[in-house]
Amino acid sequence: MRHTSRIIHLNFMRKTLSVLLLSLLAGTLAVAQQAPTTPTRTLTPAEQKQKDKIDREIQRERQIRAEWAQKQREYEAKQAEKERQKQAKKTGKDVQPQEVPQAKPAVVTPATPTPVAPVTTPAASQPVETAPAVAEPSRKELREKRRQEEKEAKAAKEAQEKTAKEARETKEKAEKADRPTTPAPTVLPTEKPVKFPGAKRGKIPTFQPVDSTLEAGNEPTSVRPRREFLPKGHLFDPILLDPLEAQTYGSVLPGYWTEGQKYKGSIVPFAFGFAKPFYRRTTSPGRSEEWVLDLASFTQFEAYHDDVQNKARRQIMNNDYKISIIYNIRRGENNYRIRVYHLSSHLGDDYIYRNKLTAPSPNSVNYELLDITYSRNVSNWRLYGGAGVVLRKTEERKPLSAQLGAFYKKPSAKAARLVGGVDIKFWQQTDFRPGIHGGVGIELGRTQNNLTFLLEGYSGFRPYSQFEDQQTSWIGVGLYLNPF
Repeated sequence: MRHTSRIIHLNFMRKTLSVLLLSLLAGTLAVAQQAPTTPTRTLTPAEQKQKDKIDREIQRERQIRAEWAQKQREYEAKQAEKERQKQAKKTGKDVQPQEVPQAKPAVVTPATPTPVAPVTTPAASQPVETAPAVAEPSRKELREKRRQEEKEAKAAKEAQEKTAKEARETKEKAEKADRPTTPAPTVLPTEKPVKFPGAKRGKIPTFQPVDSTLEAGNEPTSVRPRREFLPKGHLFDPILLDPLEAQTYGSVLPGYWTEGQKYKGSIVPFAFGFAKPFYRRTTSPGRSEEWVLDLASFTQFEAYHDDVQNKARRQIMNNDYKISIIYNIRRGENNYRIRVYHLSSHLGDDYIYRNKLTAPSPNSVNYELLDITYSRNVSNWRLYGGAGVVLRKTEERKPLSAQLGAFYKKPSAKAARLVGGVDIKFWQQTDFRPGIHGGVGIELGRTQNNLTFLLEGYSGFRPYSQFEDQQTSWIGVGLYLNPF
C-alpha cells in the first residue's frame, strides 16, 4: 500500500515538472519571436541625405510628368478647336468659338515617408519607387511645338499691331476731317493809312493770325526762352577749309613749294583743337544765340633725308597757338559769328638749330583780332563771308582782313557723301594777296562729328608761322574731325 502511494506521488511530481518545463519553453519561444533576428542600425547622415535626395528626385519627376500631361491635354484641346473652326469655315457656317475647357492642373501629393528599415547595404542600392508611366514627348516634338507656339504668338502680335495702326490712322483722319479751319485774320480799318516797311519795294505785308488764347479778359502769355548749358551741335558750324579753324586734322603734303622751290621732303601739319558751345539761349524756333570757347594748336613737322648723316629725320618746324571767344547768332536761315581771338606763332627748336638762327626776328604773327562772319545754306552749298580788324598798333601789324568761301555737301542717306569747297583769305599784312585753300573728298558718318577725307591743295601766303610773307603752295591728303 505504501509502495503504491509512493508511485502515485512520483507520477504526480513528474507531471508537475513536465507542465512547468512546457510553460517555460513556451514563454522562451514567445520572447524569441518578439525580439528581432538582427540588431537595428541607425542611418548615417550621408545615407539619410542620399535617401532624402532620392525622395526629392521622385517627387520632382512626378511633378514634371504631371505638368507635361497637363500641357499635352491643353495643346490637344486647342488643336481640336482649330480643326473644328477650319471645318466650319469650309462648310460656310458661322460657328461661335467654343471655350476650350481648362484642364485642372494635376495635384501632386507629396510622397508619404516610409518607415526606416534596417540598412545593411549602401544607400545607392535602395530600390527607387517608380512613378506611373506617362507618355513623355521627345525632344524633337517639343522643339516643333515650341516653334509652332512662337509662330502663332508672332502672327497674333502682328495682327494686333496692324489692327491698332489702322484704328489709329482712321481716328487721325476723322479728327483731321472734323478739325475746324482757322479763319483768316480780319484787318480793321483805321482812320489813317498804315505804312508797312518795304511797301515801296513792292513787298506785300503779311498778317500773323491772332493767337486763340487771347480772348476777352485774358492776358497774353509769354513764352519763356529755353536755356542750355554745354549744348550739342553748333549754330555756326566751323569752317572746315580754314587752315586756322579750331578743329582736329592731320595732313601729309608730299608736294610743298616755297618761293617756287620744291621741298625735298614732306611737310606734315597737325592741328589739335575744338570749338565747344557752353551756353545757348533759344527764344523761339529759328532764333538762338550761344557763347563758344575754342582752343587750338597748329603744328608743322618736316620729314626729310639727312644727306650728311645719311638717315631719315622728322623734326618740328613751327607751332601756333590760338584761343577764341565766340558769340553765334541764328535768325532762321541766317547765321552770324562774332569772334575775338588771340594767335601767336613760335618756331620749333629743331628748325632754329638746323637753320642756325641766332638773332630774334620780327614776329607780326602775335596779335588779337575781331571779325564778323555771315553764313547761309543755299541748295546744298554753304556760302560764307566776313571781315576783321586787328586789335594792335598799325606799327606791329596792318589791321584789315577778309574771308569768303563755299562748301558743298551732297545730300545722301548713306554713310558716305561727296563734299568739296574752297576757302579764300586776304590780309592787309600780305598786301591782300589771296590765300586759296581747296579740297574735294568724302565725308563718313551720320552725326555732327563726321570724318572727312580730302584731296587738298593750297596757294598763297603761308597761313601759319611768322614767315607768312613767303609764297607757298602744296598738294596732299588730309583727315579732318570736329570732336564736338
